[in-house]
Amino acid sequence: MTKHAQRKGRIPSSQVRRLIWISVIVAIFALGATAAVSLRAKRPASSTQTDVTNTNLRSRVETPVLLNPQTGQVRPLTQEEAQRLADGLKQLANQSTDGLQSVRHADGSVSMDLQGRFQNVAVAKLDEDGKLIQSCIDNPEAGAAFFGIDPQLVGVKKAASKTNNELLKGRDR
Repeated sequence: MTKHAQRKGRIPSSQVRRLIWISVIVAIFALGATAAVSLRAKRPASSTQTDVTNTNLRSRVETPVLLNPQTGQVRPLTQEEAQRLADGLKQLANQSTDGLQSVRHADGSVSMDLQGRFQNVAVAKLDEDGKLIQSCIDNPEAGAAFFGIDPQLVGVKKAASKTNNELLKGRDR
C-alpha cells in the first residue's frame, strides 16, 4: 500500500480486485444454484397450451408400477389399465394421414402440419425381475407388442396379424 493511500484511508487496488473477483464468483454460484432449483421445480400445467396437452397425454399413458403385495413382483395390467395404455399409445404414435392438409407456398415448397402425429415415443416398463426395460416406438402396434397388450386394443386388425404370422411361418419352410 502506498503512503498516499494510507494517508487518504483508501483500500489498496489489489484488495479491490480480490473483492471484485470474489463477488463475481459468488454471483456465478448463486445464478447456478437458482437455475438448478428452477429446473427441479414443477412448472404450472397452465403455463402454455402445449404443456397442458403433454400433461394430459402423459396422464393417459402413465400407469403406476403396481406390485403384487405378497410376491413383490410386478403384476399384469388389468383390462382397464391396458385399455388406458392402448388409448394413449394410439394417440402418441398416431401414423394416420386422415385430415392432414398440404400447403403449397409461393416459393414452390410444400409443407404440412402433422398435428402431433408421426412421432417416436420413448417407453419403459419393469420386467418380472424389476429391471427397467426401455424402447422407442413409432406406431401403436409396436407399443402393444412392447407392453404385451392385445394389439386389437390399439386398433390393429386381427386379420393383419394372422397374415403377418402366416408370412413368417412361410419363410421358415
